[in-house]
Amino acid sequence: MTTDPVRGIFTNRTLNLRSIKAIGYDMDYTLIHYRTDDLEKRAYEITRERLSRRDWPVDDLVFDPSSVVRGLAVDLELGNLVKATRFGYVIRASHGTRMLSYEEVRKAYAGTLIDLSESRYEFMNTLYSLSEGNLFAQLVDRYDAGQLPGVRSYYEIAEAVQTALDRTHVEGTLKAEIHANPDRYVVPDPEVVRALLDQQHAGKHLMLITNADWEFADKMMQLAFDPYLPRDMTWRELFPTIIVSSGKPGFFAHDHHFYRVVDEENALLKPHRGKLEDGSVYYGGNATIL
Repeated sequence: MTTDPVRGIFTNRTLNLRSIKAIGYDMDYTLIHYRTDDLEKRAYEITRERLSRRDWPVDDLVFDPSSVVRGLAVDLELGNLVKATRFGYVIRASHGTRMLSYEEVRKAYAGTLIDLSESRYEFMNTLYSLSEGNLFAQLVDRYDAGQLPGVRSYYEIAEAVQTALDRTHVEGTLKAEIHANPDRYVVPDPEVVRALLDQQHAGKHLMLITNADWEFADKMMQLAFDPYLPRDMTWRELFPTIIVSSGKPGFFAHDHHFYRVVDEENALLKPHRGKLEDGSVYYGGNATIL
């Protein structure tokens, strides 16, 4: 039997799944796939509106999905987007939206290795980075042209864009639009459901660990999963452990406490100590306790 490589599951080392007892999944862009250009365009537009309210000249800016990709690094010191090799050598770069020549790249980065642990760099490692990278590059152009009065550095531009984009994703406008019009934003994928059913039948303990809040996560999982599950089964029966508002990547490094959602209708929380109970919904927490 041949397998479509696009639909395969890959690891970067030999992995014996017999020894794996539990598997955790993110929701957005993992279990649920979105029409990236449409979703990131709308996120860009809402974020642009927020920046416009700061009297920044952004109303004429347009989202360009082809201008950035995942895997780039943002150089906050020079206002550049850079593509580096696995060893940290810069091979291509743009300043704002303008591609730099070979000589300009060599002059800026000769003897410099991109170290993502340094505060100078931000790694664009998710599809959410597309709208953020677009706005940052375009605003670098405006800053260089003297059109952002009061802004003193590229760091400030990046912070303003990230703060506005975070609010776009946390607050309700974009979420409400996704839920109201799933055909526009969500890619149906029954094969994801079948893969998880196979893992469940193989005895794996499945966990949903998402940064989304409970209300949004429940609505989206119902939309994406329930139509493809066996009759009378819901998505919650696939995931004995459900953690929302997890705060990743801090979830893996911090020691935040878990809260149990005791009233799912109103998202009321109660501090939780001890083992997580199957079938309950938890808020926050950290990987060590899990």
